[in-house]
Amino acid sequence: MNLMAPAESMSTAVNVIEAGADEIYLGMETPGLVNLNLSGRGRSCNVKDEIELADIVSYAHGKNVLVDYTVNTPFMADAMEEMYIRHVMCGVDAGVDALIVGEFGALALLSELDLGLPIHASVLLNTFNRGQVEFLAGMGVSKVVLPFKITIEEISQLNGLGVALEVFGQFGCSNINGTCHLIHNADEAIKLGLPCRANYIVSTDGRIHNILDAGTDCSLCSIGDLMDAGVEALKVVGRCMNPEMIRTIIRTYRQAMDMVKEGALPGEIKSWVLEEIPFWMMLCDQQRCKYLPTPINNSYI
Repeated sequence: MNLMAPAESMSTAVNVIEAGADEIYLGMETPGLVNLNLSGRGRSCNVKDEIELADIVSYAHGKNVLVDYTVNTPFMADAMEEMYIRHVMCGVDAGVDALIVGEFGALALLSELDLGLPIHASVLLNTFNRGQVEFLAGMGVSKVVLPFKITIEEISQLNGLGVALEVFGQFGCSNINGTCHLIHNADEAIKLGLPCRANYIVSTDGRIHNILDAGTDCSLCSIGDLMDAGVEALKVVGRCMNPEMIRTIIRTYRQAMDMVKEGALPGEIKSWVLEEIPFWMMLCDQQRCKYLPTPINNSYI
């Protein structure tokens, strides 16, 4: 199982690769757009131009690290087609190893172009079941990024369909990505924060409550089960996050994954991380465990 890290610059790419990433994913700025971006993230979350992109790919390949290029715009229109193709070709010319696609029109377009690169179906496509995995395989997809709101048993049932499986290991949307319309990180002057993780005043009694927050944030105790379920890549969220925090998280997951390969059990992994990084206890106390039975996961419909 590969450990996949985010990057939005050469410095971040170097940091996460040194910390133990087997694979990185990144997007690039889109000239001509103000706040939108064809990478599916705000403007400050992306590599600045083709030169930096090519330099990152060259450095990563020198370290035997794969580079996935995010071209997962959440919508496609005829007027965007030429711009989108140019944007994709920047990654192809730079030598990226795969394209991450998050919209069915874009997926159909790239399938027709047949660029010779693996296509990965983004989490934005909300692939929860066998039927959609098989449908995406028919469109030329080689890997599917599964939503956070899924169990290890369900992941196991999607294994063996001829498509590789990828999941998010740390952090992620509190909602279901492809159907979430709570805007944040759009690079506007006003900072909206994270609406799904925010506290709200309940009008009836004045209580402060994180009523929308159903997010799970950690999969350290699930690593062994995810490997057994056939997951080929464990992905860390963070194209817009503090680079030092991401470096720490990647280093932590690298150590935990190596410990699992050597036979460590979930309890041993948990004890180790709480000794090394005491603030991790907050996630344990709140039972923000991905893919395991917890009050948060059991609340999903």
